[in-house]
Amino acid sequence: MTSFEAFVANRYLHTRKKGAFVRVMVRFARWGIALGVFAMVVALAIANGLLEEIQANLFSATGHFTVAHLEGEIPDTQAALARIRRTPGVVAASPMRMDHGLIRPTNSTAPPSPLLLKGVDPASAHGTSRIFDSLEPTPVESLKEGEILLGATLAKDLGIHVGDPVAVVFMRLDLGLSGLQPKLAAYKVAGIFTSHIGEYDKAWGFIHINDSMRLAGSEQAEFIEVRAPSIDAIERTKPAVMGALNGGGKGPWLAQDLRDTNRALFAALKVEKWMMAAIFSLIVLIAVFNIVASLVLLVTEKRRDLGVLLALGATPRQVQRLFELQGIRIGAVGTFWGLAVSVPLCLVADRWKLIPLPSAVYDFITYVPLRLSFLDIAVVAVFPLLVAWIASRFPARRASGVDPVDALRAE
Repeated sequence: MTSFEAFVANRYLHTRKKGAFVRVMVRFARWGIALGVFAMVVALAIANGLLEEIQANLFSATGHFTVAHLEGEIPDTQAALARIRRTPGVVAASPMRMDHGLIRPTNSTAPPSPLLLKGVDPASAHGTSRIFDSLEPTPVESLKEGEILLGATLAKDLGIHVGDPVAVVFMRLDLGLSGLQPKLAAYKVAGIFTSHIGEYDKAWGFIHINDSMRLAGSEQAEFIEVRAPSIDAIERTKPAVMGALNGGGKGPWLAQDLRDTNRALFAALKVEKWMMAAIFSLIVLIAVFNIVASLVLLVTEKRRDLGVLLALGATPRQVQRLFELQGIRIGAVGTFWGLAVSVPLCLVADRWKLIPLPSAVYDFITYVPLRLSFLDIAVVAVFPLLVAWIASRFPARRASGVDPVDALRAE
């Protein structure tokens, strides 16, 4: 059953006999709130999409987190791998070593280019890194000792093709006849990958982990890359792995993921998300002034009616509530239309990638991603209603303070 306050509020908002100016202001208030809600939803969706895409692309080339030992090398790589792989939540684990060097083709006079070289286990590397999905012409499982895999951009810049020999100068010193000299090794290009991430495609290379161990004079890996079921599962899987390696307490094993090394970047993206939402929320706040103005004018226009209601037994609290209901209804209609337009638009634009981005600006994000979050939508839906209710309290209190005798005498 409709309450007295809701019935009167509805009649006041939909009356057609007079008060055209008030109706126009109410419409502007609704449109303003709808525009503000639309802008807030789109801004939050873009911020969520960029954060998710950056994380997904960064984690596509590496494991979700890396395990290391305080000694610098894994004491017993195979035993550590076995314990990690038995840990619940671990999808894959693979050993690796890291080296820095310079690369150049042996049959060219092109200047050398810097290279981050990863020694990987061909049998398990694909389980922790999606970068090998684009590898051509052979899969990473076919990688042999003496072969190297290079990024597409690096290969293009140096004019390197599959099957070409290349020379790599490592940032390691070796004692030779003329003293300390950097280590030099020759490799055959076995494949080229395309990650669409500039940093990886122009500066990364992969060799067999046995080649890396031979260069380092070691039989152990430096790191173990671990992949969890998803990025969100890292927070659960990483402590479980550390517990398995360290025996449930503190120990010599460490774990780190890209969110740790890029903490400032991800923190900045989250701050930017809510700053954008706060800026667009100003549209809602501006529209709220129209709610206040329209309700103040409505109180003035309905002064005689309010006097009659109060004289017939309506309480000041009821009069106050009916004007608060009007403010909430104005905000609710605007919020509904804002969500009704923005949510389907975000879903369609993200599903069909309708807003492309220039490759010169974002080399690994080809379109504007719009990812909706239930929590964000809930916040956006509640904010205009709360602000509309707060704004309507001033004219509502003014209406509840009308003296029925004065109101009827004035008429």
